[in-house]
Amino acid sequence: MADRFKVYEKVDRFIQKSKIPMAYILFIYATSVQYIPDSLVSKNFKEISLLPVAITLGIIVLRIFFDIYKKIHEPDDVLPFFNKWKDVTDTGEFSKIFKKRLHDDKIIDIKIIGISLRFHWSYIRNLLDDYILQDKNVEFRVTIAILDPDAYDTLKFVDDPFRDKFEMNARATVQDVVNFMKSYHSKERATKCTIALHRYQFMPSFYGISLDDKFLFLGNTYWGETGFRAAGQSYNLYREDDDFSGSERIKVFNSWIDYIKENDIEGGNKTA
Repeated sequence: MADRFKVYEKVDRFIQKSKIPMAYILFIYATSVQYIPDSLVSKNFKEISLLPVAITLGIIVLRIFFDIYKKIHEPDDVLPFFNKWKDVTDTGEFSKIFKKRLHDDKIIDIKIIGISLRFHWSYIRNLLDDYILQDKNVEFRVTIAILDPDAYDTLKFVDDPFRDKFEMNARATVQDVVNFMKSYHSKERATKCTIALHRYQFMPSFYGISLDDKFLFLGNTYWGETGFRAAGQSYNLYREDDDFSGSERIKVFNSWIDYIKENDIEGGNKTA
């Protein structure tokens, strides 16, 4: 998805990237303009131009000093960590980001990679239900990647009961997504919602949910003594502009979404 920035975001990014080069240019101009021959630039123009140059340079220098002060005095940034998905929902961290994204942009892209999605889908479904019932003029684009229920017999789990539990949950999720979209289409809504359901046939090394390619709740699967551990486990929250390679994590997550789309034997079950 292409980045969508408001005007103030574009201006702020431009200032952040250009303030140092701009300060150098203005400083060089302010110190050298007096040496330009009057035959090329009039003395009156030199004097008039120095005031806005000095003011602009002063603002940039103050901004640089403020950034330095803020960096020194702000607490050390930490990578947000949640012990389990329930912690993510109980703290309201996901819904807070979700609502902030809706405030900034009326189109929300949600991407999910999971095993049976028994935690993720039920939570996202309730969020979507809430906004669809409000009938607001917003749009949700949801991409779901789930472990193909038909592939469970060929994959290694710790034991049969454990595998059967995952498979049952996965089939229930697939059916619930279909039922959700049938219910959505049964009524005329201002809120737009599309869901693309894709299946993959390998044991994933991670799971997670991303919002607008800007925020990513990411966890890792692993083999524990009691079985294959997945979405009930811990999460880290990565942001596009954080100090923990958030942009790179989001890029990797999206690459797996793209891979799953391209290799979905059913071509993706687009339910809307």
